[in-house]
Amino acid sequence: MKAIKIILLPLSFVYEIIIQIRNYLFNAGIFKSHSFSRPVLLIGNLTCGGTGKTPHVETLIRILQSEKIPCAAISRGYGRKSHGFQWVEVTDDYLKTGDEPLQVKQKFPQIPVAVDGNRIRGITRILQEHPDVKAIVMDDGFQHRKVKPSLSILLMDYEELDKKNFLLPAGTLREPLSSASRADIIIVTKTPAFFTPLEKRLLKDRMKCYASQQVFFTTMQNGELLSVVELGKPALFNKEYYKERKYQVLLVTGIANPAPLEQYIKENFILAKHLRFADHHCYTKNDIEKIKESFHQITDEKKLIITTEKDAMRLNSASLRTLYNDLPLFYLGVDVKFHQQDYESFKKIIVDHVAKFR
Repeated sequence: MKAIKIILLPLSFVYEIIIQIRNYLFNAGIFKSHSFSRPVLLIGNLTCGGTGKTPHVETLIRILQSEKIPCAAISRGYGRKSHGFQWVEVTDDYLKTGDEPLQVKQKFPQIPVAVDGNRIRGITRILQEHPDVKAIVMDDGFQHRKVKPSLSILLMDYEELDKKNFLLPAGTLREPLSSASRADIIIVTKTPAFFTPLEKRLLKDRMKCYASQQVFFTTMQNGELLSVVELGKPALFNKEYYKERKYQVLLVTGIANPAPLEQYIKENFILAKHLRFADHHCYTKNDIEKIKESFHQITDEKKLIITTEKDAMRLNSASLRTLYNDLPLFYLGVDVKFHQQDYESFKKIIVDHVAKFR
């Protein structure tokens, strides 16, 4: 792996030059960015996945809804097979919409959710067809500089902050770390559950953020087990019960960083096997057969298959559903939790920002 990275490094340097030139042209106003009359709240990152964007998008939507602010969400719909602008419906297949927008729509069926690689066109259409919308949440748009967000929120993975990383293709960075200067808010995600104010202050000092940038810290909380077969239906047993019974678990993941979930499974179950697939993996009938074979190889009668919520969106495809409807297949929902008083401070910034556009 290390040898491959060394071979790819020259390509990373070329990629960095291209990105730096592109950013300069946008910063100088030679390439134009389009702004809107309604607030556009961007959530993005510098790496290829793994920072927890979707749960933070959901948190942002919940904040807007709690203040009765009509909102909509837009994404490019990574991994979809459709093209152009698409409205996302609860009954859609992820191949039409992408797994993450479908997950958002199923959580918030009452808000408009759209996918479009051309975000200017997508946002324009949302506002034309839903003039009551007062705020747009733009998922994974930090590199989409043709839209000028009114508020830019950058997510950075706590575990990755001190690691040596490179730009694509040798590493996972989409653009240099210096690009973090464009963010109004930085959220350090996936921090330890116990995180003291001193640790927060020392980390802020290490990050060398601008004085104008607000920095927050979140941790990821796993929720209850929910059915994939009957999508979203809670399991018939609670956490205390399955911890006591010591279920054997076949873990199935197709996400960028499954390590935290794997650790959670080890702490709460007996991890029998972990089937790893690539991020946004498009499951096939052969994959389902492999999952079933691995599951039946577990000899203990007390056994489950657990996956992620994103994977559940892809496994719930109409072409696959009947292949596993006899299996105890569940997913773990994930929620974002802010540390100390961070949530109230973050919420106030969001609400006050949107209020400026009224």
